[in-house]
This record gives sequence, structure tokens and C-alpha cells, in this order.
Amino acid sequence: MTGRTRAEHRAARPLPTVRATHRAPWTAWALLLLVALVAGLLSGCGSPVPGLSCGWMKKGVDAAERQPRGQTLILVDMTASVRGATPASGGFDHAGFAGKRVGTWLDGVDTVSVAAFGGDRNDLRWIARDWAVRPAGGGNKPDRERREKAVPDCVALAVTDAQTAVPGHSGSDVLGAMTEAGAALADVGGTRRLIVLTDGLPTTGCADLRTAGFEGDLEIDAIVHRCLADEDVTPGALASVRTVIAGVGRTARQEPQPSNAQSRWLGRLWKRLCGAAHPDPVRSGDCALASVAGAEPLKEKASVRRPRDPVVAFPQRTYQEAGARALFDSGSSVLLPAALPELNRIAVELRRVSEARVRVLGYVDPRGGSANNRELSQARADAVKNELERLGVRGVTAVGKGVADGCPGAGAGLGTEQRLQCDRRVDIVVVR
Repeated sequence: MTGRTRAEHRAARPLPTVRATHRAPWTAWALLLLVALVAGLLSGCGSPVPGLSCGWMKKGVDAAERQPRGQTLILVDMTASVRGATPASGGFDHAGFAGKRVGTWLDGVDTVSVAAFGGDRNDLRWIARDWAVRPAGGGNKPDRERREKAVPDCVALAVTDAQTAVPGHSGSDVLGAMTEAGAALADVGGTRRLIVLTDGLPTTGCADLRTAGFEGDLEIDAIVHRCLADEDVTPGALASVRTVIAGVGRTARQEPQPSNAQSRWLGRLWKRLCGAAHPDPVRSGDCALASVAGAEPLKEKASVRRPRDPVVAFPQRTYQEAGARALFDSGSSVLLPAALPELNRIAVELRRVSEARVRVLGYVDPRGGSANNRELSQARADAVKNELERLGVRGVTAVGKGVADGCPGAGAGLGTEQRLQCDRRVDIVVVR
């Protein structure tokens, strides 16, 4: 050890030389980390798309340069019925659908907003608020072009953030969210556009569809009337707002699924509800429906859990005892002998359907007095209910619907007596 202590040997060692061309390893790693952090901040959107920059949109329109001339507001349903209660529920991803249509949606506007909604109309989650959709003047042309090209991806990312949000309450209030959106657009000048990405299945408010029969336009009339009476729909609330409702009837794969006829019924309902919020008469383009066919499954983290929505029980099958058989004489609620073989056949099928609920809907033809319509239709529904129960069917309820809303599938060649016979019928609706 040449007489030196170990401490003296260590102190005598020369210090490492750091050359300008060869930084110490830890310094290089620090620089790389700093670059990565700065790049992430500059991207502005947390985007998985390489080089995508959305930060400029968040600054909004420079009022010193121009006056905003309109806005598109995109409402995104974040509830379990359309997004799935869990990632395995097969919810739909509408971001791709939105990205492909942004060019049309943003035509004639300077700003865009994106908000998610659930069961509480006062709980709009604003993901994007008054984002600019066109770069301000100045700067170089390639940079402006790059930013304009990024707009669809930036809007799609905002939609992704909205649809992956978790609502604080169960249920869905589509109409309430649309009303709040109308209020948010009320002070916007120029073109105003509302896009609603939803399955169209409210379970709260005046349009609650949990017990809907999806049975015809008379039911739609009643729902619209109730919403107007409750002031959940205010005529003119969406005045001059070009509204598109996309995805009606498209529920998550593990949720109850509507039939094609029920989806068409939903479409008619939303056209009417939307029209009720516009000035009368509704102009072309004020209320439009759009299909989201081909939407991909929503990809989310395994930990995502949404409150389960109340179930909208779509009728799984309807036996419409119309036209071919006479069930009742005019003015009578006594089942005719000719009706019994068919009811026996239906009962055999119903007994094989586990956990089914059966609704019997009674109707009358239009010739009777209005005071007797409801009573007679209820008596006819009760007569069929009692017969089904006698034949061993459980879980049957009966509802008198009054005058029939036309004859299902009736052809032009049906005679007057056949139409009347069709009107005094019952529909047997099976709900799983």
C-alpha cells in the first residue's frame, strides 16, 4: 500500500474527464427524458398519432383577427347501454365514425365543442370547449396545412375521451342533454350544428323507454305530448340548430337488442322529439338520423366500470292475432271458439320460453263510443290473459289500448269487415 491509507489512495485518484463530445451516460438519459417530456407537452392531445399537434385548437379563435362565425357541438353518450358496463360488454367506438365526418360537420363553423353525457342532464363533461378548427393567419403555409390536416384526428381524440368517461349516475337522459346543448349554442352566431352520438334509449325524464311497447305512432304521439307538457321539450329550444342523431338503436352487444322494426320506431320517435324542439314547420336538415354501421368495438382499460343502466325491455316477439281469425264479436269481450286453437298453440310456445314476461294488448275497432273504448279493450285483453293463464302461462299482464292504430301488414285488398275484425284484436307481446 506504499504507506498510504485506502482513503488517501481514493483521494489521490484523478477525477474523470467529461469531454464535450462524450457526455456521461446519466446525462444522456436525462436529456432523452427531457426531450420526451417536451414532445409530449407540445403534442397538446396526448395523441397516439405520431406528430399530431392539437394544442393550437384549444386556444380558440383569435377575436382580434376575426369574429367566430359558428360552432358544432358533439354530444357523446357515455352510458353503459351504448358503451358497455365493462370493456368486455362490446360497446361501440364512434371516434372513427366522427373522424370520417368531421369535414362535413365543421363546414361553415369556426369552433367545435365535445361533451359527454349520462343520466344527469346537469352533468355534461366538457372535453373540448370552443376549440378553433382553422389555424389563425400568419406563420408559414406548410405549418397551417399540417394543422388543418390534423383537425379530424384531434376531434376524434376528443370523442374518444368523451366516450371512455365514466358517468356519475346510472341511466341516460338523451333529451335533457340535447336541451342543455341547445342552451350552450343559444348565444353562438352563424351556423350552429348539434351532433348526438347515442343509441337513443333514455331511461330518465319524460321520454323514459323502460316500459315502452314500441307499438306504433300513437305511442310516439303520447311520448311527445308528455315531454311538451312536462316542458322537457320547449318549442324553439333548438331553433336554427342543424341536428344529427347518429347510432339510434345500436346498443352494446351484451345489452338487449332492438329488432329492425323497433329501431325504425326509435328513429321516428327521435325525429318527432327533435322536431318538437325546432320551430314549426321543421325545415329540411333540422333533424336528421345517421347510421353508424360498421363502428368498431370500444377499446378500454380492463379497470373501467360504468354504472349499469336500467334495462329497456325490448319485446322479443309479438303474436298479432289479426285478420286471419275472429277473436271477438263486435262489442263483445267473449272469446269465440275459433280463437281457442291458436291461443293453445301460442301457450305451448310461451311455456318453453324461460324468464319471459307476457303483455296482452287489447284493441277495439273505431265504431264504438270513446267512453267504452278503453273498457272494452281492457276486457278483451283480460279475456286472453285469463285463457293463457288457464293454459299454464305465467307472468302475464293485460293492458287495454283503446282504438287500434291500423291493421298490421294489412294489404290494399282487405275488405271493410276484415279490417274491422283486424282492429278488434289482441297483440301478445313477449319480453325476455
